[in-house]
Amino acid sequence: MVSRVWGLLGDVSEVHIDALENTTKPFRVTYHMHKADYFKAPSSAVNFQLLPPSSVGRVPKASKKHPGEPLDVGPAGENTSHVHIEFPANFSIHIPADVSITRDFGEYSTTYKVSKNMLDADRKMVLKVNELPAMRRADYSSFHNVTTSSLEETPWCSISRPSAASLTSAGEMKGTPAELREAADAAFKRQDFPTAAALLQRASDQDPTSKDGWEQLGQAYSSLNQHDKAVRAFQRQLEREPYHAHANAELATELTQLGRYDEAVAAYRKQIEIAPAEKSSHKRLGLLLVQLKRDQDAKSELETAANIPPDDPEVKMALAQLYSRTGDSKKAELMMASLTGGSSTTLANDFFAPALREDANPAEAAHDAEKNLSAIGDQFESGEYDHLDANSFSVMDMVALSWARLGWARFLQGDTLAASQLLDSAWELSQSGTVANRLAKVYEKTGAIDRARHMYALAAAAGGPESQSSRKQVLKLNAGSAEKSLSQAVIELEKMRTITLPQLVSGNATARFMMIFDNSTTPDRAQFLDGDEALRGAAEKLQAMEFAVKFPDVSSIKIIRLGTVSCQSSSCKLEMQPLNSMQEGIHPQVAATPKP
Repeated sequence: MVSRVWGLLGDVSEVHIDALENTTKPFRVTYHMHKADYFKAPSSAVNFQLLPPSSVGRVPKASKKHPGEPLDVGPAGENTSHVHIEFPANFSIHIPADVSITRDFGEYSTTYKVSKNMLDADRKMVLKVNELPAMRRADYSSFHNVTTSSLEETPWCSISRPSAASLTSAGEMKGTPAELREAADAAFKRQDFPTAAALLQRASDQDPTSKDGWEQLGQAYSSLNQHDKAVRAFQRQLEREPYHAHANAELATELTQLGRYDEAVAAYRKQIEIAPAEKSSHKRLGLLLVQLKRDQDAKSELETAANIPPDDPEVKMALAQLYSRTGDSKKAELMMASLTGGSSTTLANDFFAPALREDANPAEAAHDAEKNLSAIGDQFESGEYDHLDANSFSVMDMVALSWARLGWARFLQGDTLAASQLLDSAWELSQSGTVANRLAKVYEKTGAIDRARHMYALAAAAGGPESQSSRKQVLKLNAGSAEKSLSQAVIELEKMRTITLPQLVSGNATARFMMIFDNSTTPDRAQFLDGDEALRGAAEKLQAMEFAVKFPDVSSIKIIRLGTVSCQSSSCKLEMQPLNSMQEGIHPQVAATPKP
């Protein structure tokens, strides 16, 4: 309870409480507290407070009947706290200024010192009286405000990824298999996958009969994109426990990454045999079969997934395209209508155009978009997209579409502020000319003519069915500088898609990376997918960069971006891959069609 009040949550042990009857000495309570994942690495600007909060007597309410009544501020006493903490080398500690205040009735001070990544902090609170005259209310209130405010007294730290030396040290950690797995779990939570894999490998070698040990090892190798090792670990788990709850699905995912599609299909079918009501296995198998163009089998799996709650917009989109491809146009139109508000399933059309019509029903559009966003948010919370792969990236089409659709509905309902936030986020994610055109209309409606002209120019540069109408609007709003605005928009759009990087390697190299953003402009995680091994370390540099991503609000939905880093001679660049829906002739679910 004491630790919980201080904001320190963890496992408490070795509690010692002094005898209550010995009143000649200060009463003392000691205990050990352990929390393996107190900090998440890497992180930036993480506030923490390890000194207990100060507590002095409250400021009593003034009595109207007895205005001269003394202030009850007690009990008098002295409270001193000291903290000594040694931080790892990859922590950068930032401390606040010292605080000191002295009055005739009390004293308060807080000091912080950092030396060689060791933090010493002291807090002292002395209250000398139980009462104060009523005329001292303002003075005591000022003292009370200082002693109970933590706003200016919070240290913070930035945490980089552990160095190679510290990873080696962690990998050589001694302990029982259970202790190694506990340390690995902590490493997993701070996204230190190399250490987690090293610890789990040693734990599994020492105790190969652990219930889920091989599965955990497979997950660690999967996070490192070491798919061959992940496959072997999941296979070892299944050798021990053929009917394991999740290992077949995890094995199927890794086999897909390696291009072993027939084996992946068999593993998914085994998972479905074990857990026939598991929506994710039907979905992933269906999406894989779509890519393999095994249409009838794909339709069966996706229809099964669609009938298992909750709703999944990604499954609906795949089914709509599959129905269209197999000639079932009525089903395709009905499915597309629930997603976009229109019935177009032709790949050549702008993915966003049917959803953002001038005559759209705003109430219906808002309801459908919010429902889709809620379903996608639930999937992020469930961990459906934790494994960054092609399916994870494809859901961004539905995120951008739903934001755009909800934003346009809000505009039609007269809420221009919400409309601009949603459409701006959808534009940054999709770079759709239709979305840019609708955002320009919002700016024009609010009288922000310069911003409207700028967005119309970007809409024209982005292309699509609204390109010509957007160009006309640029001419209408400022004919004199229209051509200049249009040419600058082309350059700006190219800069949005291509980011200059410092030299990362000597010579030529290319690699793909996937980044996930969690309500921040810096990636929560940057993952090397494939390409030249010399660029694997670029993931850490990408994770420290800021990107032009925008969220309309705080939610469970994350943004996933895919990009290619390429280096030639002394320069490197990052080319952001457009959403699958924005690649000409490619549908979100068939963007990475494997060869059967």
